[in-house]
Amino acid sequence: MSLLPKSKPGRSIRTTLLCWLLPFAAIFMGVAWVLHGVLLERMTRDFVKDRLYQEAAFIEQSLRATPAGDRNQITFHHDAGNASTHHVYAVSLAGRELFSHPDWSAQLQPWLSQAETGLQTLSAQLPGQTAASYFLAYRAISSVGGQPLIIVVAEDYSVLKAGEQELHLWTAVVAIALLLLLIGMIWVAVHLSLRPTTQLRHQLQQLRQGERSRLEEAVPAEFQRLTQQLNQLLDTLDQRLTRSRQTNANLSHSVKTPIAAITQMLSTAQHPIDDTMRAQITSKLAEINHQLDTSLRSAQAAGPQAGKNANPVMQAREMLWMLGRLYADKRFELDIQIDEHQLWPIEEQDLNELLGNLIDNAGKWASSQVIVRLQQNAQAFEIQVADDGIGVAAEQLEQLGTRGLRLDQQVPGHGLGLAIVRETVERYDGTLQFAASTQGGLLACIRLPRQP
Repeated sequence: MSLLPKSKPGRSIRTTLLCWLLPFAAIFMGVAWVLHGVLLERMTRDFVKDRLYQEAAFIEQSLRATPAGDRNQITFHHDAGNASTHHVYAVSLAGRELFSHPDWSAQLQPWLSQAETGLQTLSAQLPGQTAASYFLAYRAISSVGGQPLIIVVAEDYSVLKAGEQELHLWTAVVAIALLLLLIGMIWVAVHLSLRPTTQLRHQLQQLRQGERSRLEEAVPAEFQRLTQQLNQLLDTLDQRLTRSRQTNANLSHSVKTPIAAITQMLSTAQHPIDDTMRAQITSKLAEINHQLDTSLRSAQAAGPQAGKNANPVMQAREMLWMLGRLYADKRFELDIQIDEHQLWPIEEQDLNELLGNLIDNAGKWASSQVIVRLQQNAQAFEIQVADDGIGVAAEQLEQLGTRGLRLDQQVPGHGLGLAIVRETVERYDGTLQFAASTQGGLLACIRLPRQP
């Protein structure tokens, strides 16, 4: 029975996307439909205005082209105007008034007496109508032969409005059809975009069932970093398991012989434990203790673990304080070229191993001074430890960090410190380099790559 509380599942990405995209699509189509109505009305008014203006100009041109003596007999014949009430006109010249229909003079005559000019809305209840009609009219005032000329040309606005509404209604039908198509396309696009998550879940299930050892990295760019991190975590776990098995096998093999020898010594009753045998037993026990210590150090150098980080400045100060007590005759300095609160993606135990072994090694060989420098750039995190000791010959620099190798047997140690540093750095895909320091001693430089 699991004791861990079950977390409430959050809303799925698919639901979130659909809840945002579908209303936006509907709002977009609604706004587009409203704008279509506004633009349609403006275009209709502009079109009618141009047509009425052209007709008014035609009437004025006809009057100007007619001799003055014949203007009293001029008439205008508009079949469309005589056949319906959609298009009407009224003309006043030299006291004479002409209308699109002789029976409409009483209704259209007030249009001639108004003072406003240009495009306007006028009303009139024509014969045979039960209610007044609204017209979109163009009224122009001019003069012909010194006589005032008033021209009013109008179009029934209700007919225009009915045509606009019918076209706007059909546009709404098309908009709804496009909206349904857009909703379907959004649904398909969201489903296809989230297909990699389904594949990733399937791969994780296969991973748990032991059917695969790694996740495929041929995924979209948004999931590539995630799969790389998961594969790195899987590689780390595999490395730890392999290293743990190897360490246990090595430790078992290493301590088996000393334990058997001690058992043999203690089980032999004929030979009492004298000083020689006691020394041999002590030597064997020291060897076992050394093997256990080596195994413990190897296990502590764990390597990278996802979600772990450490403060290098704080740990470096603590390490320098501790080793400063151990090497009281040496001066330890810390050169910080990063923010004091900066965190590095490395486990605290691993960082302690790196700092402790490098500073301890520098403290053993330094004449009077050890300098520790912490810095970073866009590519890597860097630790530098320099001393002013006797240094190491150039041809021996590459041998440093080899397990069990000690270049000078006079200084106490097992030759494991730099080897542990090198192994730990390799687990982080970093580099460990040695060179001559500016103080004349040894410079050890660790570079740990920054993840993109």
